[in-house]
Amino acid sequence: MNKLFLLISFCFIINNIEAQTFIYGKQPTYKNYELIFYTFSDPFTGNDIEVGRCTTDSSGNFSVELPIDETLLVYTYLGIFKGYIYVEPKKSYEILFPDKQEKTPADRLNPFFEPVEFHFSIKNQPSDDINNLIIKFDTVYYKCFEKIIKNPLGQGQNKKVDSLSYFLINYINKDNNDYVRNHAIYKIGLMRYLVNHQKVKSLSLEYFETRPIIYNNPAYFDLFNKTYQRYFYFFGQTKNGQKIFSDINEKKSYYELCNTLRQDKILKNDTLRELVIIKNIHDEFYSSNFSRSGLINILDSLISKTKVEKNRKYGICVKNKLTRLLPGNDPPQFALYDKNNKLVNLSDFKGKYVYLCFCSCNSYACMNEFDLLKKISKKYTDKLVIITVSIDDTYEEMTNYIKNNDYDWIFLHYGNQPNIIKEYDIRGFPTYFLIGPDGKLIFSPAKAPNEYFEIELFKIMKSRGDL
Repeated sequence: MNKLFLLISFCFIINNIEAQTFIYGKQPTYKNYELIFYTFSDPFTGNDIEVGRCTTDSSGNFSVELPIDETLLVYTYLGIFKGYIYVEPKKSYEILFPDKQEKTPADRLNPFFEPVEFHFSIKNQPSDDINNLIIKFDTVYYKCFEKIIKNPLGQGQNKKVDSLSYFLINYINKDNNDYVRNHAIYKIGLMRYLVNHQKVKSLSLEYFETRPIIYNNPAYFDLFNKTYQRYFYFFGQTKNGQKIFSDINEKKSYYELCNTLRQDKILKNDTLRELVIIKNIHDEFYSSNFSRSGLINILDSLISKTKVEKNRKYGICVKNKLTRLLPGNDPPQFALYDKNNKLVNLSDFKGKYVYLCFCSCNSYACMNEFDLLKKISKKYTDKLVIITVSIDDTYEEMTNYIKNNDYDWIFLHYGNQPNIIKEYDIRGFPTYFLIGPDGKLIFSPAKAPNEYFEIELFKIMKSRGDL
């Protein structure tokens, strides 16, 4: 009986392993290196969501399990590179990638740094693997695209676009993989859009209104984002859509906005309409056309009322991005190491004002303000905590600088949580924030010390009864 039980258990374990999705491989230049694989959190914010991580051994071997139930595009950052691969459930991929090339200090501090992207090569790749099929199609696709753009205004251009589109559709129809076929269909639609061969309304009706939404296919959303960019604004210029401005800015009503959008024949589909609303709230939030509070109120209503879980998830992702640095909201949390190698949490300072600064000890602009910070620190020592997040290349650079200077406030190094630069949307150094005793953002960004920050601080403290 026990032997039978063990045999059944063993078979169950083996079958379970075979049902999992793995990425594995070996690259000696990445020994003892943490690999984190991501996919997109949503199609609008550009944010990553982790799907798996592992650490290579001393020889560079690694294996990571991805708990997925649908085909996904996943990627990882490797120094100056960003490698990506399409993965299907219950399959394993032995990937190959280039020798390690780390970012330079300047690259690490550059918020606009763009990594070199490449499609992972797969060892012993079968001919019907999804990556192989997509690469083959894309190679043919870009050759066709090149033929069109070489002579964009030439005679018979429309016939050429139609002919190449027909050729590409027939080319992919030889394969019966739905994911690859949809990739091809929306790539062709994007080509037709980019060469101005097909207008937005026509694209919307052909590719979106009458077709199912394909949430896990980047090619679908590449065309979606082009088709519906600035839709709120442009539909608002039409007779049927002019009410959109009062729906958002005055009534702040999701119900009224949906009624207005239903007047457009390209947005009769409820699920599609929700996605268009989410996208346009994201895109218009920092424009001068629409009320931010109106957009957030409408997004909140959509999140609570939608019956589509993916739309709710995307709405939450967009809201988190738009509101995370707004005054009155909680700032992104962090836990970073100080000069004594002690882990310090932002939440440790609730009950005091926090003047948060992102700086480099090698930056003249930053060092020029440290003396002013020293005076502010001494003057408000009972009520204000100053935290400088050092984005210097190494932890040692920060600690050596502190040893050689008489600064008595908190310095933390960003090294163990580098994403903090992205989370705080840091685009230059120094950048400052003021956080209240309740842990909420007050000024985002805040004025620098040489911009009379102390006057603003005095006004806030006085208005809140803290002086």
